[in-house]
Amino acid sequence: MKSITIIKLGAIGDVIQAAAAVDQYRKLNPRVAIDWVVGKQLEPLLISMNVADRVIAIEDQSILHGKPVARLQSLLKAFIQIFRQISHSNQLYIAHSNWQYCVFAIPLLLKNPILLFGGIKRFFPELTKFRVSEYFHFISQSSMTGRQGNAALQNLGINALSSKERHKFISEPSRKYVALVPGGSRNMMRDDFLRRWPTESYVELAGKFIANGYEVVLVGGKGDVWVKSYFSEIRVRDLIGETSINDVIEIFSKVNLVISHDTGPLHLATMTPTPLIAIFGPTPASAVVSAERQSLAVFKAAADVVCSPCYDGVSYAPCQDPICMRSTTVDAVFKKAMIALSEDTLGAQ
Repeated sequence: MKSITIIKLGAIGDVIQAAAAVDQYRKLNPRVAIDWVVGKQLEPLLISMNVADRVIAIEDQSILHGKPVARLQSLLKAFIQIFRQISHSNQLYIAHSNWQYCVFAIPLLLKNPILLFGGIKRFFPELTKFRVSEYFHFISQSSMTGRQGNAALQNLGINALSSKERHKFISEPSRKYVALVPGGSRNMMRDDFLRRWPTESYVELAGKFIANGYEVVLVGGKGDVWVKSYFSEIRVRDLIGETSINDVIEIFSKVNLVISHDTGPLHLATMTPTPLIAIFGPTPASAVVSAERQSLAVFKAAADVVCSPCYDGVSYAPCQDPICMRSTTVDAVFKKAMIALSEDTLGAQ
């Protein structure tokens, strides 16, 4: 049996998109065994998506942050862990364009040096193409349509929702719920505030929904508690910092609409069929969401914001005032949302 190893640590959106590609690959190659090296925080999600035969979770945060000696100790510990758990792979896929991640291949190369002779592949995607399709081509050298990618993402959601331990989000059939993601856009390496739609815009939008009789649910991780105070004067169901990643998938599967900028929970929303409004500025929307997804509306920077998108695959242009995100107005988003909530359909913006 052929065995392959994938090194993909984070961030959450990249792991989800890579997992969707692997899910499709496994359907076409059921006899291939897959080992996946991932960051510890994303281990429960990756296991629940059921795309790898073996998940090797390393403490990547302690490797990337802290004092040099402690980081080196954590790296050596990860090497030992990978070496002990990894199988004798025929192919190694390093699903990162950043060369530093190649260091995690050392334990596998010690076990199977022949991989040095054509057995290693690294990921160099085209910036504007749907990333699920790019990951699929990286692994299989074959093409994948956006429709297939969307189906694979939602299959991951079905797998994740089959796990036993989930947040019991209670909704009333007579009410309609809108989930907002006002925080996020940060990972272990940096805080990409340029990708966030202004928090004040989310507050104003929440107020409009509440005034029209809708229930507003706030979703985010523990690192997003700073946004809570912005909503202190309005009646929302605040679940920020109170849910796991898999909990968020369940919440999104039960609400009537999700509104988010480019951040991890946006990718979790793509794992459900729930109508989605996605707001973009510095990053190309085409890489994150497929235009072939049903019930999707995408807001991009206004036409006169000529500097958007500015992401080059590694970093953003120097900017302290993301006018690209501010160019999407609350009224425009609310109008599109009301159409979605009344008709359960969305069109591209």
